[in-house]
Amino acid sequence: MEMTIGQFAKIVGSTVRTLRYYDKIGLLTPKKLNKNGRKIYTKLDWETFQQIVILKHLGLTLNEIKELMTKQKFNNRELLQVQKQLIEEKQAELNNKLEVITRMEKLYNIEGISEEELNEFAFIMLDLFRREKSQIQILEEHFTDDTEILKEIKRLHDPEYKEKMDREIWFLIQAIRNAIHNNDSTSRKKVQKIINEMNNLFPASRKILNLVDNNHFLTKYNHEFTNYFPENIASYIYKELKTYYDENDNNE
Repeated sequence: MEMTIGQFAKIVGSTVRTLRYYDKIGLLTPKKLNKNGRKIYTKLDWETFQQIVILKHLGLTLNEIKELMTKQKFNNRELLQVQKQLIEEKQAELNNKLEVITRMEKLYNIEGISEEELNEFAFIMLDLFRREKSQIQILEEHFTDDTEILKEIKRLHDPEYKEKMDREIWFLIQAIRNAIHNNDSTSRKKVQKIINEMNNLFPASRKILNLVDNNHFLTKYNHEFTNYFPENIASYIYKELKTYYDENDNNE
C-alpha cells in the first residue's frame, strides 16, 4: 500500500490540506519517498491516521495526540478513563448552562410578566442562576454544623423550589425598581410584602444576610458572591432586608 498524498486523502476521507498540516506539525509525517523524491503514504501511515481520528473523536487536541504518540505511552484503558472523565465534566457544564436557559425561559412564560421589563433585568437573573450552584456549595460548607439552616439550603437543589424562588426574586427586583422610581410608601410596602413571602419560603435568608457583615467570609468568598446587580438595587435590597428583620425583632 503506497500512494500519493492526493490518493491517500481520498482513501481516508480527509483533505490534502489537512494531511500537509499534520506533516508540518510532525503529527503524521510519511517516511518513504517515491522515485521523484515525493513523500508517499504507506499502510503504517494509514494506521497512524486511524489512531489520530479515534483520539480526536475522544476529544484530544492535536497537541495532546502528538504528545501521546511521540512518547508512545499508549495505555488504552487509562486513556479511555481520562477521556470519559473529561466528557462527563463537559456534559455537566452543558447541563448547568441548559438549566440556566430553561429557568430564564420559565420566567418569560409567567403570565402577567412584562417581557420588556424582564429583558431589562435578564442579565441579573442569568448571573444569579449561573453562580447559584457554587454559592449553594459554599453555604453548605459554611453552615455544615447548623442542621436547621443546612436543611433549608439543601432545598435549593429542588427544581420546583427553585422555580418558586426564581419568581419571588424577580418580583422583588421588579418591586424594588418601582419603589426606587416612585419613592412612596405604597411601593415600599409591596417590597416588604414580597420579602415577607420570601422569608416564609426560605427562612434561612436571615442568617445568610448576616454574612454580609462577616469580614472573614467576605474576604474568602467575595469573588463568588459579587453578583451582577446595579448598585442602587443591591443597596435597596440590603436596606429593606435589614429593616424587615429589625422590625420583626422589635415586634417580638
